[in-house]
Amino acid sequence: MLFVLTQRHEIESAQRQFVAKLDERCDRQIPVKVGYKGGYEECTIRWSQALGLWFYSEKIEGSRYWNAFGISEVAPRENSMLSIVCEINPPVEGLNKRAQGAFARDENGHIWLVHRGKIGGGKPGIGRKLFFENYQGEIRDINDVKFAIIGDISSQNFVECVKFFVQEVERIKSLV
Repeated sequence: MLFVLTQRHEIESAQRQFVAKLDERCDRQIPVKVGYKGGYEECTIRWSQALGLWFYSEKIEGSRYWNAFGISEVAPRENSMLSIVCEINPPVEGLNKRAQGAFARDENGHIWLVHRGKIGGGKPGIGRKLFFENYQGEIRDINDVKFAIIGDISSQNFVECVKFFVQEVERIKSLV
């Protein structure tokens, strides 16, 4: 059974572990522009050549952690514009239904990364319903809310689980 973390210090600790696990697998940091609906952010992404995965993470004080992800066969060029495939954004504290990411603890004390399933894409039909109708990973109800289970942060294959999730979101979006 999983329980969603709500305490600020627990979420902050889980977020640090999450980013550290991803960082372990990254080769480079690359300054780019990350585009989103309504604008873009100039930032430095972390890139893993072996995974073909980039990510960017920042804390939006009083709101959530912004964890944006993308997939590419080659390293992005400096100052290029990147499109986000998905975001996994846990709240800074408490329960926030607008924040699609969350951390949960199991009965053994392991911390899991989970997602509420709302995905964006700028096209009609892309959203939570499409996601859960097509997601090929594990789904569980936690406190009467449906979550996609991304992975146990302490597992050896956690980063591959994150990549799988990002690829699934990309695949699901392509169905529309």
